[in-house]
Amino acid sequence: MLLTVLAANLPAKERADAGQHKKPVRNMPEIDATDVGTIDIEQETNIFASAAVANISANYGLAAGWDLGLSLLNGQFVSTAVPSVPFQPDVMLSVEKHWLAQDTQLIAGTQSGLGMLTQATLFMSFSYLEYQRHLPDWDTDVDTGLYYANAALAGFQSVGVHLNIEAPMFEKLRINGDYLSGSNALGAATVKLLYPVVGDWRLGLGVQRPNVYTGDHWVGLVGIYWH
Repeated sequence: MLLTVLAANLPAKERADAGQHKKPVRNMPEIDATDVGTIDIEQETNIFASAAVANISANYGLAAGWDLGLSLLNGQFVSTAVPSVPFQPDVMLSVEKHWLAQDTQLIAGTQSGLGMLTQATLFMSFSYLEYQRHLPDWDTDVDTGLYYANAALAGFQSVGVHLNIEAPMFEKLRINGDYLSGSNALGAATVKLLYPVVGDWRLGLGVQRPNVYTGDHWVGLVGIYWH
């Protein structure tokens, strides 16, 4: 509770100074149901003009549609501007519940943890409610939903919408489009191509455009996914 109060009352400039060597763009948590007793691993790297930021997550499938996850997000490991910048990831725990019905599902989840900045450690929280529909005739998934992020994560307390669509292109290549609304540190549009490289591994290549300009109009994205 104390961390929450501190995060809510920390002035915007102080938050910006504390995170001046960290990039604000983040990726939407994985909302697909994880098979019971299995682990899904995702590693995405955001590539900025002068830095690279790592996001890695592991999700474990429990019975009755429950997923548990652990993520290290927003960890800057390369910087041409500040070569000695520390990694300092956000350490996040997630809990997710899926209600499945044929080709549709409702997903409710929350992802909370600590953001490790140079001058402070803040409590961060992100919650979402999603409706997903699979269209078997087109082998396409469509997601729509709402999200809430606290001030420490988004820059100010934010409520917005989330839209996502994944569809086949040709052979095994798929395209994924993702959008988070809001003029905050989370809002962004992402487009990436997904291709199964070997076994259960998929490769993702794409670009991300933040809704708010913070030094990079476009951000590259490279992902490796194991399901």
